[in-house]
Amino acid sequence: MDLLGFKKQLVFATHSVAMPFSPSSKIAPRLRYGAARAHNRHMAEFCAHDSRLMGVAIAPLDEPELALEELEFALKSGAKAVWVPHHACGGRSPGHVEFDRFWAKLVESNTPFVLHVGGSPLQLDKAWANNGRAPVKDWMGGGENLRTKDVAVLHAGPETFLSMMLIDGVFERFPKLRGACVELGAGWVPSLLVRLDWVARIWSKTDANLARFTRKPSEQLTQQMAFTPFVFEDVGALIDQSNPELYLFSTDYPHTEGGRNPIARFEAALGNRPAAIRDRFYAENFIRIFPEARAS
Repeated sequence: MDLLGFKKQLVFATHSVAMPFSPSSKIAPRLRYGAARAHNRHMAEFCAHDSRLMGVAIAPLDEPELALEELEFALKSGAKAVWVPHHACGGRSPGHVEFDRFWAKLVESNTPFVLHVGGSPLQLDKAWANNGRAPVKDWMGGGENLRTKDVAVLHAGPETFLSMMLIDGVFERFPKLRGACVELGAGWVPSLLVRLDWVARIWSKTDANLARFTRKPSEQLTQQMAFTPFVFEDVGALIDQSNPELYLFSTDYPHTEGGRNPIARFEAALGNRPAAIRDRFYAENFIRIFPEARAS
């Protein structure tokens, strides 16, 4: 943080979310949520000694009542954001009415939700890798991380999750709900906005949820969400294809996917775009989603 000049930074865990976020039905709910509680206690303790660290709690969504209980604990522990898994948890859409109290609690506490890599299984079903050839290594040289085919469709999970949230009217019912999609790329966002707008325009004739919308899907997501491009994505082009309010600077530096010089890479992509667009990308969009960053 000192090296890159960061005043605030989200802190995500990695392996400790695997079990609580697992879609396996073999894990008892209390065990799953017990693991989430252990994670959230540790995150609070880890971030307590440096005000620049914005700890991200987790809340599995398999059991709506237990999810709300864990959310309340996380908020009391000082979590600055709450990470939810991006798959259909417990056989429910994230727009299910049983989750309304969860989203309402986030709004009431002025706390954003986040989606992050690891919020759904990293790797595709093994059948997709079965091509009769030797296994492909992941981008870190091993085999347990993202491989070529995995990263090619990494966007599918968060794109589906957010689409279902929106179509089910979550952003419409909770216009002050805010969220961020972190370390899942952003190259898919412009087409998502276009597609959801035409879905709403055409299917609102038969879908009562869509007929009640007071804002276009692209407006809802622009006002309530933000997305972090990978360092190898052309954020300048993404801004031109959509708008500058959607994108957040981020890097996992010094992790491989963060690149050796993330700021230089993003600066090259932004080219000669004005300072106002740069300010949005590097700071203002983050503060819009995470107002805690400005408060201190």
